[in-house]
Amino acid sequence: MTTLKFPKIAPAIAISSVLALGIAAPAAAETTVNPHSVAVHIEHVGNQRMLSERMAKYFCFARSGIDPMKSVQRLSSAIDTFDTIHVALIEGDDDLEIFAETSPQVKQAWDNVDLMWASTRTYYDKALSGTLVTDQDFDRLNKLTLELDKRVNDMVTQTRAVYATVLGEGGIGEAHLLDLYNRQLMLSQKVAKEVCLVQSGYKPGDEEKELAETIALFENSLAAFQEGFPIGGVPKPPTPAIKDQLAVANEKWQQVRLTASTVASGNAVGLSELAEFVEGTEVFLEEMAEAVHLLAEFEAGTNSGS
Repeated sequence: MTTLKFPKIAPAIAISSVLALGIAAPAAAETTVNPHSVAVHIEHVGNQRMLSERMAKYFCFARSGIDPMKSVQRLSSAIDTFDTIHVALIEGDDDLEIFAETSPQVKQAWDNVDLMWASTRTYYDKALSGTLVTDQDFDRLNKLTLELDKRVNDMVTQTRAVYATVLGEGGIGEAHLLDLYNRQLMLSQKVAKEVCLVQSGYKPGDEEKELAETIALFENSLAAFQEGFPIGGVPKPPTPAIKDQLAVANEKWQQVRLTASTVASGNAVGLSELAEFVEGTEVFLEEMAEAVHLLAEFEAGTNSGS
Protein backbone atom coordinates (compact mmCIF):
# COMPACT_ATOMS: atom_id res chain seq x y z
CA MET A 1 0.00 0.00 0.00
CA THR A 2 1.24 3.48 -0.73
CA THR A 3 0.91 6.59 1.34
CA LEU A 4 -2.13 8.73 0.66
CA LYS A 5 -2.93 12.34 1.34
CA PHE A 6 -6.55 12.68 2.43
CA PRO A 7 -8.61 15.38 0.73
CA LYS A 8 -8.81 18.16 3.28
CA ILE A 9 -12.33 19.39 4.00
CA ALA A 10 -13.24 22.81 5.28
CA PRO A 11 -15.57 23.04 8.29
CA ALA A 12 -18.32 24.45 6.08
CA ILE A 13 -18.15 21.38 3.81
CA ALA A 14 -17.76 18.68 6.46
CA ILE A 15 -20.98 16.95 7.46
CA SER A 16 -21.78 17.65 11.09
CA SER A 17 -23.14 14.49 12.65
CA VAL A 18 -24.38 16.61 15.54
CA LEU A 19 -26.89 18.10 13.11
CA ALA A 20 -27.40 14.93 11.07
CA LEU A 21 -28.39 12.97 14.17
CA GLY A 22 -30.37 15.79 15.69
CA ILE A 23 -27.86 16.29 18.50
CA ALA A 24 -27.92 19.77 19.99
CA ALA A 25 -25.27 21.53 22.04
CA PRO A 26 -24.72 20.04 25.53
CA ALA A 27 -27.47 20.91 27.97
CA ALA A 28 -27.53 21.02 31.74
CA ALA A 29 -27.65 17.45 33.01
CA GLU A 30 -30.91 17.03 34.90
CA THR A 31 -32.00 13.72 33.36
CA THR A 32 -32.66 11.16 36.07
CA VAL A 33 -32.09 7.41 36.15
CA ASN A 34 -35.36 5.74 35.13
CA PRO A 35 -36.38 2.92 32.76
CA HIS A 36 -36.55 5.23 29.76
CA SER A 37 -33.25 7.02 30.37
CA VAL A 38 -31.47 3.71 31.09
CA ALA A 39 -32.70 2.23 27.80
CA VAL A 40 -31.53 5.35 25.98
CA HIS A 41 -28.24 5.29 27.89
CA ILE A 42 -27.49 1.69 26.92
CA GLU A 43 -28.37 2.54 23.34
CA HIS A 44 -25.91 5.47 23.30
CA VAL A 45 -23.07 3.52 24.92
CA GLY A 46 -23.56 0.69 22.44
CA ASN A 47 -23.49 3.15 19.56
CA GLN A 48 -19.95 4.12 20.51
CA ARG A 49 -18.82 0.64 19.41
CA MET A 50 -20.46 1.22 16.06
CA LEU A 51 -18.82 4.62 15.71
CA SER A 52 -15.39 3.18 16.51
CA GLU A 53 -15.72 0.76 13.59
CA ARG A 54 -17.37 3.41 11.41
CA MET A 55 -14.41 5.75 11.77
CA ALA A 56 -11.95 2.99 10.88
CA LYS A 57 -14.15 1.97 7.94
CA TYR A 58 -14.22 5.41 6.36
CA PHE A 59 -10.55 5.98 7.10
CA CYS A 60 -9.86 2.84 5.04
CA PHE A 61 -12.21 3.77 2.21
CA ALA A 62 -10.80 7.29 1.97
CA ARG A 63 -7.28 5.88 1.89
CA SER A 64 -8.29 3.38 -0.79
CA GLY A 65 -9.76 6.06 -3.03
CA ILE A 66 -13.38 4.87 -2.74
CA ASP A 67 -15.33 8.13 -3.09
CA PRO A 68 -12.65 9.84 -0.97
CA MET A 69 -14.44 13.17 -0.42
CA LYS A 70 -17.62 11.52 0.89
CA SER A 71 -15.56 9.05 2.92
CA VAL A 72 -13.64 11.87 4.60
CA GLN A 73 -16.85 13.78 5.28
CA ARG A 74 -18.39 10.73 6.91
CA LEU A 75 -15.22 10.09 8.89
CA SER A 76 -15.33 13.66 10.20
CA SER A 77 -19.01 13.26 11.03
CA ALA A 78 -18.40 10.05 12.99
CA ILE A 79 -15.57 11.69 14.95
CA ASP A 80 -17.85 14.59 15.91
CA THR A 81 -20.57 12.21 17.05
CA PHE A 82 -18.21 9.99 19.04
CA ASP A 83 -16.82 13.08 20.80
CA THR A 84 -20.28 14.46 21.60
CA ILE A 85 -21.60 11.20 23.04
CA HIS A 86 -18.32 10.46 24.85
CA VAL A 87 -18.53 13.70 26.82
CA ALA A 88 -22.28 13.36 27.42
CA LEU A 89 -21.85 9.86 28.87
CA ILE A 90 -19.82 11.27 31.75
CA GLU A 91 -21.27 14.78 32.18
CA GLY A 92 -24.85 14.06 31.12
CA ASP A 93 -26.95 15.87 28.50
CA ASP A 94 -30.68 16.48 28.77
CA ASP A 95 -31.13 16.93 25.02
CA LEU A 96 -29.70 13.45 24.49
CA GLU A 97 -31.58 12.13 27.54
CA ILE A 98 -28.28 11.01 29.06
CA PHE A 99 -27.87 11.27 32.82
CA ALA A 100 -24.57 12.30 34.44
CA GLU A 101 -22.54 9.26 35.43
CA THR A 102 -22.16 8.48 39.14
CA SER A 103 -21.14 4.82 39.14
CA PRO A 104 -17.43 4.35 40.05
CA GLN A 105 -17.05 1.26 37.85
CA VAL A 106 -18.64 2.90 34.83
CA LYS A 107 -16.53 6.02 35.40
CA GLN A 108 -13.39 3.85 35.43
CA ALA A 109 -14.46 2.19 32.20
CA TRP A 110 -15.07 5.65 30.71
CA ASP A 111 -11.58 6.78 31.77
CA ASN A 112 -10.10 3.75 30.01
CA VAL A 113 -11.99 4.63 26.83
CA ASP A 114 -10.94 8.27 27.16
CA LEU A 115 -7.25 7.41 27.20
CA MET A 116 -7.52 5.16 24.15
CA TRP A 117 -9.71 7.62 22.28
CA ALA A 118 -7.12 10.37 22.79
CA SER A 119 -4.46 8.17 21.18
CA THR A 120 -6.73 7.08 18.33
CA ARG A 121 -7.98 10.61 17.65
CA THR A 122 -4.41 11.76 17.03
CA TYR A 123 -4.20 9.67 13.84
CA TYR A 124 -7.58 10.82 12.57
CA ASP A 125 -6.69 14.47 13.17
CA LYS A 126 -3.41 13.97 11.36
CA ALA A 127 -5.18 12.49 8.33
CA LEU A 128 -7.93 15.13 8.27
CA SER A 129 -5.32 17.91 8.39
CA GLY A 130 -4.10 16.73 4.99
CA THR A 131 -0.93 15.04 6.26
CA LEU A 132 0.29 11.99 4.36
CA VAL A 133 -1.01 8.72 5.81
CA THR A 134 1.78 6.15 5.84
CA ASP A 135 1.45 2.38 5.96
CA GLN A 136 2.78 2.55 9.52
CA ASP A 137 0.07 5.05 10.50
CA PHE A 138 -2.59 2.88 8.88
CA ASP A 139 -1.42 -0.24 10.71
CA ARG A 140 -1.17 1.60 14.02
CA LEU A 141 -4.68 3.00 13.67
CA ASN A 142 -6.14 -0.43 12.96
CA LYS A 143 -4.51 -1.78 16.13
CA LEU A 144 -5.72 1.17 18.19
CA THR A 145 -9.25 0.62 16.87
CA LEU A 146 -9.22 -2.95 18.15
CA GLU A 147 -8.20 -1.74 21.61
CA LEU A 148 -10.75 1.09 21.54
CA ASP A 149 -13.43 -1.47 20.67
CA LYS A 150 -12.45 -3.59 23.66
CA ARG A 151 -12.58 -0.67 26.07
CA VAL A 152 -15.90 0.62 24.77
CA ASN A 153 -17.31 -2.90 25.00
CA ASP A 154 -16.17 -3.07 28.62
CA MET A 155 -18.01 0.19 29.26
CA VAL A 156 -21.11 -1.35 27.69
CA THR A 157 -20.76 -4.36 29.99
CA GLN A 158 -20.28 -2.19 33.09
CA THR A 159 -23.24 0.00 32.17
CA ARG A 160 -25.49 -3.02 31.72
CA ALA A 161 -24.34 -4.50 35.03
CA VAL A 162 -24.99 -1.30 36.98
CA TYR A 163 -28.26 -0.14 35.45
CA ALA A 164 -30.02 -3.20 34.00
CA THR A 165 -32.16 -3.80 37.09
CA VAL A 166 -33.74 -0.36 36.61
CA LEU A 167 -35.53 -1.90 33.63
CA GLY A 168 -37.50 -4.13 36.01
CA GLU A 169 -37.50 -7.79 36.99
CA GLY A 170 -36.36 -8.85 33.53
CA GLY A 171 -33.87 -6.01 33.37
CA ILE A 172 -30.68 -8.01 32.96
CA GLY A 173 -32.12 -10.09 30.14
CA GLU A 174 -33.72 -7.09 28.48
CA ALA A 175 -30.53 -5.03 28.68
CA HIS A 176 -28.67 -7.97 27.14
CA LEU A 177 -31.13 -8.17 24.25
CA LEU A 178 -30.88 -4.44 23.62
CA ASP A 179 -27.11 -4.78 23.65
CA LEU A 180 -27.25 -7.62 21.10
CA TYR A 181 -29.48 -5.64 18.75
CA ASN A 182 -27.17 -2.66 19.13
CA ARG A 183 -24.10 -4.80 18.46
CA GLN A 184 -25.52 -5.49 15.01
CA LEU A 185 -24.92 -1.85 14.13
CA MET A 186 -21.25 -2.26 15.00
CA LEU A 187 -21.00 -5.52 13.04
CA SER A 188 -22.38 -3.84 9.92
CA GLN A 189 -19.57 -1.31 10.08
CA LYS A 190 -17.00 -3.98 10.90
CA VAL A 191 -18.01 -6.04 7.86
CA ALA A 192 -17.63 -2.99 5.62
CA LYS A 193 -14.28 -2.06 7.17
CA GLU A 194 -12.93 -5.57 6.67
CA VAL A 195 -14.14 -5.61 3.05
CA CYS A 196 -12.04 -2.49 2.56
CA LEU A 197 -9.02 -3.99 4.34
CA VAL A 198 -9.12 -7.12 2.19
CA GLN A 199 -9.50 -5.08 -1.00
CA SER A 200 -6.58 -2.92 0.13
CA GLY A 201 -4.32 -5.94 0.51
CA TYR A 202 -3.95 -5.46 4.25
CA LYS A 203 -2.61 -8.66 5.87
CA PRO A 204 -3.53 -11.06 3.02
CA GLY A 205 -5.11 -14.31 4.18
CA ASP A 206 -5.71 -13.18 7.75
CA GLU A 207 -8.21 -10.49 6.81
CA GLU A 208 -10.17 -12.77 4.46
CA LYS A 209 -10.61 -15.23 7.32
CA GLU A 210 -11.57 -12.44 9.73
CA LEU A 211 -14.10 -11.08 7.23
CA ALA A 212 -15.69 -14.50 6.71
CA GLU A 213 -16.04 -14.94 10.48
CA THR A 214 -17.56 -11.47 10.91
CA ILE A 215 -20.07 -12.10 8.13
CA ALA A 216 -21.07 -15.40 9.76
CA LEU A 217 -21.56 -13.75 13.15
CA PHE A 218 -23.49 -10.90 11.54
CA GLU A 219 -25.86 -13.18 9.62
CA ASN A 220 -26.37 -15.67 12.45
CA SER A 221 -27.22 -12.84 14.82
CA LEU A 222 -29.66 -11.24 12.39
CA ALA A 223 -31.40 -14.59 11.87
CA ALA A 224 -31.61 -15.13 15.65
CA PHE A 225 -33.26 -11.73 16.13
CA GLN A 226 -35.91 -12.51 13.54
CA GLU A 227 -36.63 -16.13 14.45
CA GLY A 228 -35.59 -16.29 18.08
CA PHE A 229 -32.79 -18.41 19.50
CA PRO A 230 -33.86 -19.37 23.05
CA ILE A 231 -30.81 -21.50 23.78
CA GLY A 232 -28.70 -18.41 23.12
CA GLY A 233 -30.93 -16.17 25.21
CA VAL A 234 -32.49 -14.43 22.20
CA PRO A 235 -36.31 -14.32 22.23
CA LYS A 236 -38.45 -13.70 19.17
CA PRO A 237 -39.18 -10.04 18.36
CA PRO A 238 -41.35 -8.77 21.24
CA THR A 239 -43.67 -6.72 18.99
CA PRO A 240 -44.96 -6.95 15.41
CA ALA A 241 -43.38 -3.56 14.66
CA ILE A 242 -39.94 -4.78 15.71
CA LYS A 243 -40.40 -7.99 13.73
CA ASP A 244 -41.34 -6.00 10.61
CA GLN A 245 -38.42 -3.63 11.05
CA LEU A 246 -35.95 -6.49 11.38
CA ALA A 247 -37.34 -7.93 8.15
CA VAL A 248 -36.71 -4.60 6.42
CA ALA A 249 -33.14 -4.50 7.75
CA ASN A 250 -32.54 -8.06 6.58
CA GLU A 251 -33.84 -7.22 3.12
CA LYS A 252 -31.34 -4.36 2.87
CA TRP A 253 -28.51 -6.68 3.92
CA GLN A 254 -29.46 -9.26 1.30
CA GLN A 255 -29.00 -6.58 -1.36
CA VAL A 256 -25.30 -6.16 -0.52
CA ARG A 257 -24.22 -9.47 1.01
CA LEU A 258 -22.92 -10.86 -2.29
CA THR A 259 -20.20 -8.22 -2.45
CA ALA A 260 -19.02 -9.00 1.08
CA SER A 261 -19.05 -12.75 0.40
CA THR A 262 -17.18 -12.29 -2.88
CA VAL A 263 -14.41 -10.34 -1.17
CA ALA A 264 -14.26 -12.84 1.71
CA SER A 265 -13.71 -15.64 -0.80
CA GLY A 266 -10.61 -13.88 -2.10
CA ASN A 267 -12.11 -12.41 -5.26
CA ALA A 268 -11.78 -8.75 -6.15
CA VAL A 269 -14.70 -6.44 -6.95
CA GLY A 270 -14.76 -3.19 -8.90
CA LEU A 271 -14.71 0.33 -7.45
CA SER A 272 -18.29 1.01 -8.52
CA GLU A 273 -19.44 -2.22 -6.88
CA LEU A 274 -17.62 -1.25 -3.69
CA ALA A 275 -19.24 2.17 -3.74
CA GLU A 276 -22.69 0.56 -4.08
CA PHE A 277 -21.82 -1.79 -1.22
CA VAL A 278 -20.87 1.13 1.03
CA GLU A 279 -24.16 2.92 0.35
CA GLY A 280 -26.08 -0.30 0.87
CA THR A 281 -24.53 -0.77 4.30
CA GLU A 282 -25.54 2.81 5.13
CA VAL A 283 -29.16 1.91 4.37
CA PHE A 284 -28.90 -1.24 6.50
CA LEU A 285 -27.45 0.81 9.36
CA GLU A 286 -30.42 3.19 9.29
CA GLU A 287 -32.98 0.38 9.24
CA MET A 288 -31.28 -1.65 11.99
CA ALA A 289 -30.90 1.49 14.12
CA GLU A 290 -34.67 1.91 13.89
CA ALA A 291 -35.12 -1.67 15.16
CA VAL A 292 -32.80 -0.89 18.08
CA HIS A 293 -34.78 2.25 18.86
CA LEU A 294 -38.09 0.41 18.74
CA LEU A 295 -36.74 -2.21 21.15
CA ALA A 296 -35.44 0.48 23.52
CA GLU A 297 -38.84 2.20 23.50
CA PHE A 298 -40.63 -1.10 24.12
CA GLU A 299 -38.41 -2.04 27.07
CA ALA A 300 -38.60 1.40 28.63
CA GLY A 301 -42.36 1.61 28.17
CA THR A 302 -43.03 -1.90 29.48
CA ASN A 303 -41.08 -1.36 32.65
CA SER A 304 -42.27 2.14 33.39
CA GLY A 305 -45.86 0.99 33.42
CA SER A 306 -46.81 2.98 30.35
